Amino acid sequence: MENLRGRTAVITGAATGMGRSMALTFAREGINVAIADIDLQAAEATRDEVLALGVNAIAVQTDVSKLEAVESLAEEAYASFGNVDILVNNAGVTMRPFRASWDTAYADFQWMMNVNWWGVLHGHHVFVPRMRQQPGDKHIVNTSSMASLRPIAGHSAYSASKMAVDGFSLVVREEYKTAGLDIGVSILYPGAVTTRINTSERLRPEQERSEVRGVKPWSSYLPDELQSTDPRQTGGTQNTVLRPPIDPDEVGPMVLEGIKHDKLYIATHPVPQEHIDERRELLANAYWSPSSSGSRTE
Repeated sequence: MENLRGRTAVITGAATGMGRSMALTFAREGINVAIADIDLQAAEATRDEVLALGVNAIAVQTDVSKLEAVESLAEEAYASFGNVDILVNNAGVTMRPFRASWDTAYADFQWMMNVNWWGVLHGHHVFVPRMRQQPGDKHIVNTSSMASLRPIAGHSAYSASKMAVDGFSLVVREEYKTAGLDIGVSILYPGAVTTRINTSERLRPEQERSEVRGVKPWSSYLPDELQSTDPRQTGGTQNTVLRPPIDPDEVGPMVLEGIKHDKLYIATHPVPQEHIDERRELLANAYWSPSSSGSRTE
């Protein structure tokens, strides 16, 4: 995707963290930005930062888990800018403490999927029909996670939501390419980035928050030697997050580079190669049939 100056981007979860980094990076490239976030006050603060960089910007309060909110976002974006060339479905949440799948309430799974998965789907359903009618190249970035590339015990709801994003993104990219549409798709895999995502449950009703419900942590199932009090450890085990953590400000330029070159995958850290290699090997040896094993005659 070239000639980005004067284009327009819509970014969800854009008030802080990685979304804010993208908004400011895009603005420095001359891209107008619609900053969507559930926290309107924070979104307006980021909008003001973007405006100071000499491009147009709007702030829109958006709960991506609600289709009507994303439809309102699209109405405001198109009314303000005319076109949307870049869509970043970035809004996401997680839960602490990590918990066993059997200790994860249905409400936990529903909340996680509503934001992390349905938020992405809402973005596609609302924006893509309009983007298809626009001339020129367009691009969509969907935020996944390194958690979808490696099994992390105690993180089932989050991993499931991000794996859904992966599968969907791969298919729609193929659909757009096969149908001859000028819409690229990238999957963003953040590793350890110092955002506020670990405090996501501040956005839930108080009675649904894990700290109020006294959720049993995954680490309580582990032997003492594997337990950790380090809050960066996932599930109380060592070597389960990618280090060193990076500042969110580093992510925006990575995403911009991925958009410019239509990269399918954008990663903030080296990918967990050992897990990918293991999965590849297991898949390569997954098929077996009686006919391929030979037969013995007596």
